[in-house]
Amino acid sequence: MTELSEFELLLLKTIINDNSDKFNYLHAHLEFIRIETTRLTGTGLYINFGYLKDFEEEEFANGLLSAEPKLTNPRLKKELTYCLDITNGKIDFLEILTNEKEIWDGNLDYCSLN
Repeated sequence: MTELSEFELLLLKTIINDNSDKFNYLHAHLEFIRIETTRLTGTGLYINFGYLKDFEEEEFANGLLSAEPKLTNPRLKKELTYCLDITNGKIDFLEILTNEKEIWDGNLDYCSLN
């Protein structure tokens, strides 16, 4: 398993903060998650997470979470869409997709939240 980059961690914190009314408890999970796998599709990136520590489920909290800030990349015409999947109270995967099927290499180095 691989540690999250600073930007990946920032993206997760941003999503959790924008959904803090129900999912604020996920902040405690962040230091214990790692990247298990990544998958590129040409127009998107899927990052699957694994845990280093067990957490009790939060009342079967499930959701697909996004946030208000726009995710942009100067190499793309349109902003990216991003969504964090929460399954059984845990962070499962992050999906980042281009809009209008722009081809993207999945590199987050040039991305920013605005």
